[in-house]
Amino acid sequence: MFDHSFTATDAAIALAAFLLLWYVAGMQVKRRRAVTLLRQVRDSIQPFGGTATIRWIGRSAFRIEAEKLSAPFARLSISVLLEPWETFFLWAAGRLRGRRDWLLTGVTLDGPVRMRFEVYHPQRRGAFQVSREIRERGWREEPLAGWPSLRCAAPDADGRAMAREVLNVLGKVDVWRIGLSPEVPQLTVSVPIPSSETRVPLPIFAALPQLAQTVLARRR
Repeated sequence: MFDHSFTATDAAIALAAFLLLWYVAGMQVKRRRAVTLLRQVRDSIQPFGGTATIRWIGRSAFRIEAEKLSAPFARLSISVLLEPWETFFLWAAGRLRGRRDWLLTGVTLDGPVRMRFEVYHPQRRGAFQVSREIRERGWREEPLAGWPSLRCAAPDADGRAMAREVLNVLGKVDVWRIGLSPEVPQLTVSVPIPSSETRVPLPIFAALPQLAQTVLARRR
């Protein structure tokens, strides 16, 4: 009999085989996940009326533009980015950093907004850009009582109070970023979508009408 030791070449072959199998399985998981998420988002915004167009961006993302919506909305721009299920090392690194499938919603309201604030999670997707914009504006950044993982920045006390009011409306919805601005889209919300989330409407869209009404009620 031949005494064959496990060599570096054997390890490389085993790793290559594992990554290939992971890629094939990951692509199938991503495809099913994309279809499920598209259906969830589409069904979640149907009660808002209007018309929606869907555009796929490669195999990892899609975008929905909804217009002519019922009050208090004028337009919704929704982007969804899926985890890189097919690439093991990228997927694993993202998981270690708390990343999940990501939904970013830009909300254009049917009325003016004059307050500004930014609330974000410093260790989640998009944090670097938000942090840089806060520094460029010269806003003071501070932690939020009751939301230890989030940071808040605003030009004044009214903006910070509005941020806390908005978070109270969202309740237990896990958020990575909420931004409010007079420029359209006035409201920007970034949330993770756990793979276990099967509800329709998705929690962020269920909260969106009250969120919009809260913002519009604080005009000044």
